Amino acid sequence: MIKGIFFDASGVVYKHEQPMLPYAVKLLKDLGYPADLSAEDEARLGKFRDLAHDGIITASDYWDEFLKMCVVADPAKRRELQGRILEQANKILGLPGARETMRALKKRGFVLGIVSGSMYPAEWKKAWLEVAGVAEFIDVLVYSTELGSQKPHPSMYWAALNKARLTPRLAAYVGKGTTELAGARRVGLVTVAVLYEPDAKADYYAKNLPEVLDLPIFQQ
Repeated sequence: MIKGIFFDASGVVYKHEQPMLPYAVKLLKDLGYPADLSAEDEARLGKFRDLAHDGIITASDYWDEFLKMCVVADPAKRRELQGRILEQANKILGLPGARETMRALKKRGFVLGIVSGSMYPAEWKKAWLEVAGVAEFIDVLVYSTELGSQKPHPSMYWAALNKARLTPRLAAYVGKGTTELAGARRVGLVTVAVLYEPDAKADYYAKNLPEVLDLPIFQQ
């Protein structure tokens, strides 16, 4: 019997108004900066992204490194552009059916949680849950920036289980990413793929969040 359900956040409950890296690249190109990153630059930027997701550096540090790669030499100009990028990052759209799904699951008695990897501060992500209309239904919050590790590392899922005081066999993970779903399965969670990547493997599948309500494991 499932008692707790943990959700990924971005792309499942809410999304950015625009994908952030393409937004930043277009912003710089419109201003005349060379924003076409080499493969080496992309690999290096990926390392900084991991550091930001682990909370070792801030989102501002990450975007500052990106701006340096795009030959924005003036520190004052980089600060200005960071401000514009971070302002855009806070433009969030709740995904259709998120509030209604969470409310229905809460009424059925489930413990609900968010297990999310992100470079942005936890306070921002809590505000984004408010924008999506689901914050009032969430009991457990686990963020990579606070934990210092990312999915699919087991510590992310175990942190949620421990906060909810549940064992893996009593909980499910709902996400879209192939690797994060695989990580949840390795821990022993029942997995549900929603709005998922083409190669995602899970125990159950749903095309959207409202379809989650019809899954047999959530009918208790």
